Amino acid sequence: MREALILVLGLGVGVLVGLMGIGGGTVAVPAMVYLLAMDQHAAQGTSLFMQLPPLGLGALWVYWKKGAVDLRAGILCALGFLPGGYLGGRLALALSSHNLQGLFGVFLALSAVMLWAQRNGAGKPGLSASTRGDAGEVPRTGPSASLDPARDTFARDDNLRQIAIFAMSCVVGMASGLFGIGGGVLLVPLLALLFGFEQHRAQGTSLIALVPPTGLFGFLAYYRAHQVDMTVALLLIPGFFLGGILGGRLAARLSPHRMRIAFAAFLFLLGAWQAVSAWAT
Repeated sequence: MREALILVLGLGVGVLVGLMGIGGGTVAVPAMVYLLAMDQHAAQGTSLFMQLPPLGLGALWVYWKKGAVDLRAGILCALGFLPGGYLGGRLALALSSHNLQGLFGVFLALSAVMLWAQRNGAGKPGLSASTRGDAGEVPRTGPSASLDPARDTFARDDNLRQIAIFAMSCVVGMASGLFGIGGGVLLVPLLALLFGFEQHRAQGTSLIALVPPTGLFGFLAYYRAHQVDMTVALLLIPGFFLGGILGGRLAARLSPHRMRIAFAAFLFLLGAWQAVSAWAT
């Protein structure tokens, strides 16, 4: 019975990976804590192991065929995840399970607020990834340019844009290791809010950073502390892969605006519940 529950859980997480361009840990970690009665550290370490194989490859292929991927930005994000993930993993192991669970809830709630803010800031003219293209052309300025000073700065200086994307991904990678997540839940709204990516393109680009084993260093920190359940992870992986393909296809048919609102509300409620349950007892 427990094995069947884990398989279904993996499928559901995989659908969210493809649908929202996230790493899956935001849902998998609390699910393992509450449905499988796992310790917070073990759930996070198991989540990082589960995300090491290229399980989002199917979803990435769907986005790639539709031209919704910025390859160069994705590679920069992947490189930044490596050092950040290790530092985040070391920091998580220094915290008690009780406090880590509460902080995880706060993180989910803050991520939800970012996703909600993104509904008014993503895809504006002037720095939309769809106008830049994968080659990184700088969009025209003038009356139609973005009114956001940060976006305008990145639009004028492509080297600065690349440095900023790498620095941002290091911070997101640290959060990935600290909370055992893939990082997409932060990466997607940040690509939209700071760099003007349209929703689907931000999701497709984030998958570039999630397909390689960018969480390897973070996982090793948990593994050396014996905070990884290999059996649970191996049972989650098949559904994770198949669900990612299904979610990617569904995303192309749904409204990005509605997707952000629905998922932000879900994350906020989940985060508030986890924080209260950790610190109110």
